[in-house]
Amino acid sequence: MNFQEKYDEYKQRQEAKKFFNQNNDYHLSVSDYIRMLFVGTVIAIFSTISFDFLSMKIGWSFSYFDILTGYFTGSVVLKIARYGSEKVGIISAVCYLLGTLFTPILTYYIFWNQSVSLVTAIQLALGQFSNLFSLVFIAIGAMIAYTTSKN
Repeated sequence: MNFQEKYDEYKQRQEAKKFFNQNNDYHLSVSDYIRMLFVGTVIAIFSTISFDFLSMKIGWSFSYFDILTGYFTGSVVLKIARYGSEKVGIISAVCYLLGTLFTPILTYYIFWNQSVSLVTAIQLALGQFSNLFSLVFIAIGAMIAYTTSKN
């Protein structure tokens, strides 16, 4: 068997394994789904806070950071799940959206606890979703998180 035949056989095995894993997600337990949801949301919150801090330091606000946050969230959820599937993609998109929603609430409520009530923090956080430009990049980030962990 020459090298090309071995490579073709290896490629076929990888495709068969990928097909099996995408179509048979019964071997993920409930604890795996809970772990994916929790860790994915924490990663989304952490990366959103990190990128917001970086934006404050450089003085520019990049909406491309939403796309990077979606990629990081999808990659981490995929790493936990060990393979990609439709359900894993949906979970990573949900984690990304939860992280995007909870980050401003946590930031306003924790850092300005003395002067901002929780209701005011929620109203300020929801204000970030009123901008159409931000919503477009948040939607793109969710799609990136979905496609990253679906494959």
